[in-house]
Amino acid sequence: MSLRKLRIIALRLAFAPVVFVAVFVRPSWGVESDIAFWVELAGYLFLVAGLSVRIWCILYIGGRKSHELVTDGPYSLCRNPLYMGTFLLVVGAGLCFENVPMLILMAAVIVPAHVVVAKLEARHLAELFPTEYPAYAERVPMFWPRFSGYHSPSMIAVSAKSIRRIAVDTAAVILIPEIEDLLELLHEHHVMPVLWHWP
Repeated sequence: MSLRKLRIIALRLAFAPVVFVAVFVRPSWGVESDIAFWVELAGYLFLVAGLSVRIWCILYIGGRKSHELVTDGPYSLCRNPLYMGTFLLVVGAGLCFENVPMLILMAAVIVPAHVVVAKLEARHLAELFPTEYPAYAERVPMFWPRFSGYHSPSMIAVSAKSIRRIAVDTAAVILIPEIEDLLELLHEHHVMPVLWHWP
C-alpha cells in the first residue's frame, strides 16, 4: 500500500470523532455576536492562506513526485509545504465552525499523522534519490519555512492532473463555510440537536 493511500485511510478513520464534534458541539455565544463574526473572519483568512499554499505546492509537484526530487518554489522553503497548507486549512475550518474543541481534535489528528507520514516519505525519498535527498534534507527544514533559501525557475510545467486536483481542493474549501452555515440553520430550527455548548 502506498504512503498516500495509508495516510488517507488513517485520516478518514481518525476524522469520525471530528465530524461528530463539528455536528453536535456549538459555542455558547450567539450566531449574530461580534465574537462569531471575528472568529469566522479569521477562519476564512486561514482557509484562503491554506488553499493558496496548497495550490502553489501542487503547481510545483504535480506530476513530478517520485519521478524527480522537487526542491524549488515552496519546496525550497521547507520539505513539506503541502502539509503546512493542510494545517492552515485545519485551523481555518475549526475557526469557521467556531468550534475550539473541533479545532483541538483536528490538530491532534492531523499533526501527528502528517509528522509520521513526512518521516516515512523522507525515508522513501532518501532511497529514491540517495545522492540528492540527504543534501536537500540538510539544507531545507522539514516543516518550518526558511525564507532565505527560496529559489524558483521563471517557468514551470504544470500537468493537467494538477489542475484537476487544484479544482477539487478549491471546491472542498469553498464548501466548508457553506456546510457550517447549514449546520447553524439545522441547529437553530431544532432539526439537529446540540449536545454540548462550550465554553
